[in-house]
Parts: sequence; C-alpha cells; structure tokens
Amino acid sequence: MRSSFKIGLWFLAAGLLVLIVVTIDMFNEYGSKGEVKLLPNVTVDGKVKPGEYTNHFFDKKTKFSLYWRIIGGKVYFGMHSPKKGWVAIGLGAKRAMQDADIYIAYVKNGKAYLSEEWGNTPYSHIPLSSMGEKSVVEKYAGSVTAKGVDIEFVRPLKVNEKHVKSILNKNMKVIFAYSNSADFTTYHGPGSRGTMTINFFSKPVSKKAPGLHMWVEDVKSYQIAGIVWGVLFLMVALISFVSGWIEKDPHSPIYISKEAVGTGPFVSIMLLLFIDFALIIAFIVELFIKTTPSTRGFTASLIFFIIAIVIALYRHYYIDEEVVIHDLDDELPW
Repeated sequence: MRSSFKIGLWFLAAGLLVLIVVTIDMFNEYGSKGEVKLLPNVTVDGKVKPGEYTNHFFDKKTKFSLYWRIIGGKVYFGMHSPKKGWVAIGLGAKRAMQDADIYIAYVKNGKAYLSEEWGNTPYSHIPLSSMGEKSVVEKYAGSVTAKGVDIEFVRPLKVNEKHVKSILNKNMKVIFAYSNSADFTTYHGPGSRGTMTINFFSKPVSKKAPGLHMWVEDVKSYQIAGIVWGVLFLMVALISFVSGWIEKDPHSPIYISKEAVGTGPFVSIMLLLFIDFALIIAFIVELFIKTTPSTRGFTASLIFFIIAIVIALYRHYYIDEEVVIHDLDDELPW
C-alpha cells in the first residue's frame, strides 16, 4: 500500500470521526428541544425551570428573556439577564419610562432584592414607598448562574393602587433593561435595554420540531469549528487518494534521511503538545461551566490549529522524504 494512500486513510478516519462527534452533539442538543411537559404550578425560587411558564419572550439582540404564566387571579413572572447585575421590566410605559410600573431586582451574596418603582419622568423612576404606596409583589426570589441572573416574582392581575398597572386582556407596552452592577442605581448602559408589546393573556405559541433553519441559526461556534476541520480532513484525504492514483506505482523510490537537527524542534513540539493538552482540559471545563459559544469555539479552533502546527513541524524535521523516479517512455528510438 502506498504511503499517500495510508495518509489518506488516516485523514479520512479523522475527518469522519470529527463530523460524527459534531453531528451527535447537535442531535443531542437540538433533539432535546421538543415539547416540554407543563408543570402544575410555578415555584417562585429564583430558578426558571422547563415547563414552569406557559409563555416566553426572548430578545435576540440583548439576550433578555421574559417568562410569564397566569394562574387564577395572579401572574407569575420570570426574568433572565445575560449579565449578573440588576434586571428590570416596566409595564405600561407611555414615553420611555414615563408612568411605567417598574420591577427591578438583583441578587447579591445569594440574597435577592426587589423594588417596585414608578417612572416619574421619561428618564427616571422612584420607589413606590417614597409616595406612601406599597408594592403589590407577593413573593420574589433570584439566583445567579454561569449564564447570568434569574429573577422570579408573583403579583395580582388587578390592583387598585394609583401607580401600579392592572394587567388586562389587551396589548401592553413593556420595557426592559439590565446591568452588570448588583444595585438599584447604576445606569444600564447602551445595548442593555429594549421594548416590546405583549398581551399577557395570549395563548402560548406551540413549539415546532427544529427545522434546518433553526439548526443554521442556533449552531454553536465550536460546532462550526468541528465541521470546518472535519471537512478539511476529508479534503486532505481526497487529495492523498487522487495523488496516489496519479502517481501509480513507483519504479525506483529514493529515500532521503533527515539530518540531525538538535533539540530545538523537539522542545518546540513538546511545548506545543503541552499547550494543546492544557487547551483540551480547558475546553472540557468550559463545557461543564457553560461558557459562551464563542469562547468554546475559539478554544476548539486553537486546539486544532496547534495540532496542525505540530504535524507540520514533525513532518519537516523528522519524517524521511521519499523521492519517486518514473521512467519516461516517449516511444522515441533514442
């Protein structure tokens, strides 16, 4: 068996292995996004659980999530912020924050804090307590995870307070914002706010099986890196097979042994392998602590890039070259 064919088999196996692993990972991830059984009640414990809420709004730009569910005369809310400071929603705002019924909360040292406030101007808000009114929130809780902060609270649908909005069966303007500071006063900054219009009595949207467009939209960075490297390996295998077929059987191969190159290349290769091993461990840790897809994708790409450098260095300094000489028969008499 020719060396080029052997090399092609190795790259073919590597490419198929990478693509199979990525495919299994994608099926496991997206296959788990089917229908979720609705839980009988909402537990206000600061942890938004699958099936706990009937409705979910997600803002792609800010990565903010708002969950809600109406049970009897009460509405349960769940808020998620990708940062770990305060997160807030405002109900029924007229202009910016003007006249909004605002709920702002954060978690610090494992304890949740919530304040209900009123938008006294388009750009400011004050606590209800400062106007002699009481918050209508009956219970609240929060938690901080690697993905950000979750806040849950429950309040009545209809209230008689002057600066608190009743939630009726009609569209309501909702504003939201979040910050990376765990307090009630720090400005949220640009890119951490938004608005939406919601009818909280609307029926939940039925979930559909994830189609191809959802796969393309939700594919993670490390999965893209795996697909790219798998395809590259398959391309190298194809080139090796084609090269072996074109070269045919060599008539008189000549082997050129590499000269001694000292310890420099060996130390460099071992250092790169050590770095690559550390990156592999870091990648495994990132999977468990659930870092951002971009971080995992960068780590995976760096792992494969260093492997490519190691292979190139080893090939250049330590693999003997094979020069193949073919007899050229041009059918001329001399």
